[in-house]
Amino acid sequence: MCVVELFWKGNVAHPHTSHCLGSGDILISCLGDPAGNGKGGFILLDGETFEVKGNWEKGDKVPPLGYDFWYQPRHNVLISSEWGAPKVLADGFNPADVERGHYGRHINVWDWSSRTFVQAIDLGKGSVPLEIRFLHDPAAAEGFVGCALSGAVQRFYRTEVSRGGHGRRRSSAPSSETR
Repeated sequence: MCVVELFWKGNVAHPHTSHCLGSGDILISCLGDPAGNGKGGFILLDGETFEVKGNWEKGDKVPPLGYDFWYQPRHNVLISSEWGAPKVLADGFNPADVERGHYGRHINVWDWSSRTFVQAIDLGKGSVPLEIRFLHDPAAAEGFVGCALSGAVQRFYRTEVSRGGHGRRRSSAPSSETR
């Protein structure tokens, strides 16, 4: 895989998380576009040749930021998190950039089979959700995401109200002093 191929075949850049799919292909999340703006897109690679096949997502609607992801085909869902716009990250962390909206605050729900963006779940101002995981039980339609700036761990789960909808519950570890 060549970075230029990401630009030309997918209009994405700054690859981050990779997962091998059951099909043998490789799915990679990207942080942004070639200009360094945020863009929560994905690139799909051939698992044998590593040739860039193109974007995984279908349609024009994508989240404004990307970072980590995890998928659960049994429940027809992929959940992605948001970090920050690559051109802002290059200058180092500045708390004012959080206020400007250059850092994430959502987890994003995708329909696995249609590869479309379904829903953004707002985790709150200053949350910056990063690492995301489903439970290790493939029958479970729930998981957790760690939020870097807020220090919270958020639980997400499928709701019964809407088959495609997801909800969240916040939990955080009590602060403690270390000596």
